[in-house]
Amino acid sequence: MIKTSPFPILLFLFAFNMCLTAQKRFQYSHRQMGTQIGLVFYDENKAKADSVAQLVFNRIDELNSRLSNYIPDSEINILSNTPFTNVAVSNDLFYILKQSANFSKETKGAFDVTLGPLIGLWRTARDNRELPALNEIRTAMVKTGSENLQLPSKNVVKLTKNGMQLDVGGIGKGFAADEAIKILKNNGVIAALVDMGGDITVSDAPPDKDYWVLGFSYYDENGKEVFQKIKLKNRAVATSGDLYQYVVIDNIRYSHIIDPRNGRALSNNIQVTTIAPNGTMADAYASALSVLGVEDGKRVVSKADGLEVFMVEDIPDGYRQWNSSGFLNYVIED
Repeated sequence: MIKTSPFPILLFLFAFNMCLTAQKRFQYSHRQMGTQIGLVFYDENKAKADSVAQLVFNRIDELNSRLSNYIPDSEINILSNTPFTNVAVSNDLFYILKQSANFSKETKGAFDVTLGPLIGLWRTARDNRELPALNEIRTAMVKTGSENLQLPSKNVVKLTKNGMQLDVGGIGKGFAADEAIKILKNNGVIAALVDMGGDITVSDAPPDKDYWVLGFSYYDENGKEVFQKIKLKNRAVATSGDLYQYVVIDNIRYSHIIDPRNGRALSNNIQVTTIAPNGTMADAYASALSVLGVEDGKRVVSKADGLEVFMVEDIPDGYRQWNSSGFLNYVIED
């Protein structure tokens, strides 16, 4: 499954003075990967811009056809249905699984693309507003575990458990955004923004600007919503957590994000915003740090090159807000 947008809180907010440059701003949208995708870039020619935008959206469609577990014959579903066998896969699927394995190691297992059985179980729970039974959680957990995803050689994958279901929802949109930026650069577009339903990746700044101005919202210790502007170029920003996409069952709020350690949906009332060199990394760490929480997350962030983070956690023993020191370099103070 390509994850749907948890909430549309990341916005791009920039001014453009058309008289200062020959380049024009072009904007396009496309529905795919369970979200509305926005594309903004600068070029001189509308016919070329239209053509390049179509190349970008064709590429995203191609990735969705390979990575979506909503498509029965997608490449990832075929792999999930072929355990105990060395399966030859595409460059795209191998790359995203290899990166996922690396992120799993770096986050102490908090990022895990083998959680499909648990994700399906909790999706049903949210729809029915009824918690899954403990034995159902245990049964699903037997079919998960990043150690059961093996990469014996280049473009070869082996799953070592029956009933596994890979789910790249925590990384797929970021990867798609990175691929979009590559296509744009290969076609001479150097100033671009790709909005994957709130998770945004940008290349160079717009003409006559120093950076793109984006923004995200969070709730402070008084329950007040705060909007924070940030400045980016050649970076990606992603936000994840349970503050917006959740269900309340028996007076407890349960997230769409699953903790691989216990098989349960998060109920720690957390929001994480990450800034990273690319969308793949920003997306994956936003998901993983939501699982880890502030205290465990600090240690992971300290070892991740190029990653900056803002976290808010409202747990029973109090409100916590934390950011890495480098995050402040991207903040715009009003």
